[in-house]
Amino acid sequence: MLYIFTGTDTVTAKKKALKLAAGCETVRFGEGGEPLVNALGYIGARGMFSSKIALILDCPLETDEGAQLLSEHMKVFAEADASVFVIEPNLTARAHSHILKNIRMIAGVVLESFDEEKKDIEPLVSVFALTDAFASGNRKNAWILYRKFIEGGMAPEEIHGALSWQARALVLASNAQTAGESGLKPFVYSKAKRFATRFAPGEAENLSRELVSLYHESRAGRGILSDLLEIFLLKKTGN
Repeated sequence: MLYIFTGTDTVTAKKKALKLAAGCETVRFGEGGEPLVNALGYIGARGMFSSKIALILDCPLETDEGAQLLSEHMKVFAEADASVFVIEPNLTARAHSHILKNIRMIAGVVLESFDEEKKDIEPLVSVFALTDAFASGNRKNAWILYRKFIEGGMAPEEIHGALSWQARALVLASNAQTAGESGLKPFVYSKAKRFATRFAPGEAENLSRELVSLYHESRAGRGILSDLLEIFLLKKTGN
C-alpha cells in the first residue's frame, strides 16, 4: 500500500503515518535516514524485531533520485506487502497530475493533503538534535529537548520514530566497517559510528528492542507513550 501525504502540516502527516504503521518496524529514508534508493531493497523484507515493515520516504521529490524512484516504481510500492508512506510538503502541479494519473491506473495508492494555518511560534530545532544527545549520552540536553518538543506539540510517535531510527543506525554502524557496507549516508554513518563506541557489544540492539517494546506497551494500555519515552531517556542517557 502506498500513501502519499502532502501539505505543510508534516507533523500531522507523519503522526498519521506512524498510526497507520502501528505494529510495524519503520525504516526512514531521506534526511536523517537511509538513502532513498535503498527503499526498493526493503520491499518484501521482514523487520529485525517485527514481521511487518513500514517505509517512510521523507521529501523524495526534493532530489532527482527520489523523484525518479517514485515515478518509476509507484506500482511496486502500491502493490508491496510493506506500507510505504511518502511525506512530501511541496508537491508541484506536474507531480500532482502525474500521481493522479497513476492513481487511476494503480490500485493501492492513497493521496491525502495536510495543510496548517500559519502560526507565530518559535520554530523548534530539529528532532535530530535530540537523537544526537541521546546517542552521545547527554541526559540533561536530551531531556530538555524532549520536553521542548512535547510542549511545542510534537507527537510522541514522531520522537519515538526518530529515536528508533537512531538506535537502528547505531546497530548498522557498529556492525559495518564502511558507510557503503552499513547502507547509511556517509555523514550519518560517521556520526553513528562515533556514538557506537560508547556502547558495549549488543547494547545498541537492546536499545532498539526496548524502544519497540516501549511502543507496544503504550499501545496495550500499559502506559502513556510520552511518559514512557521520558523515563527511557532519563534511564538510558548518562550525564
